Amino acid sequence: MQELYHIVQKSTNSMSAHKDRTSIAIGCCLAAHFMFAIMGTCAKYLAETHHVAEIAFYRNIIVFIPFFLFMIMRQNRHLFKTDKPKLVAVRAVIGGISLIVTFAALAQLPMAYATVLFFASSLLTPALAFFFLKEHVGIHRWSAIFIGMCGVLVIAQPSGAISLIGLALALTAAILHSTMYTILRSLRSESPLTITFYFIIAGILIPGMFMPWVAKGIIVEEIWIFLLIGFSGGVAQIFLSNAYKYAPASLVTPFSYTALLWTVLIDLYIWGYDLAFVPLVIGASLIISAQLYIIYREYINNMKDKNTKGQNQNG
Repeated sequence: MQELYHIVQKSTNSMSAHKDRTSIAIGCCLAAHFMFAIMGTCAKYLAETHHVAEIAFYRNIIVFIPFFLFMIMRQNRHLFKTDKPKLVAVRAVIGGISLIVTFAALAQLPMAYATVLFFASSLLTPALAFFFLKEHVGIHRWSAIFIGMCGVLVIAQPSGAISLIGLALALTAAILHSTMYTILRSLRSESPLTITFYFIIAGILIPGMFMPWVAKGIIVEEIWIFLLIGFSGGVAQIFLSNAYKYAPASLVTPFSYTALLWTVLIDLYIWGYDLAFVPLVIGASLIISAQLYIIYREYINNMKDKNTKGQNQNG
């Protein structure tokens, strides 16, 4: 009887710990996308008077200082070394460019439209993995990608209701983001800190090349906004990393769509945009549904792989 009591107690504690981890993951995901919305708002505001390359440069400088100090405090020199320098460098360069393009898209479009189009990056990742990593992508995921792209067309509104330049920038940012995620699959052996470090370095050097021509300098009233854009972006990354640490992507990802709620509210009450809600809702529904289905299919495929490996080991 006592043994049964201990088994039940152990099972209860395990379930409680699982619920706690899930709650932490969801909370971190919600906080991350709220902070990303703040970063986007700051970038959009600053883009009215500053070139997006200048904004990206100062944003990464602000993030670099505490991150570099943290790396030094860890006293692990191997964190600066990588076994795949070329691949890390390529991803870092793409990341540096993607931040500039992302800020440019936010400057051209209402934040809600830009955010939904950024979601398309998850649709493109399986396609890129198919072409560059030779991963198998079945008819289910190809169908989901097609449906998601139809959602992009709905938001694009052939009538020309939104900026075509902004649309092109947002889709370019989505392609760059998905390329970064695809490369990351080949960097699983690398430390996340190492990858992030070189990402920030590239994020300083690439926009830094344009600074002699685009820099206007920071006035006193803008200092806190530049600090906020760096702080919110850095904190968002920390929250997001912890979200995926405590729970699987299939559980965390649906809560990332709260970003759309924040950006709609910001568009309405800060920027005063008159959003076309019907195409936005239809397009967002198609893109998000397609993305969730892709996550579901990847989960099913992973479970099949695990079962196959288990049967082979037992056999």
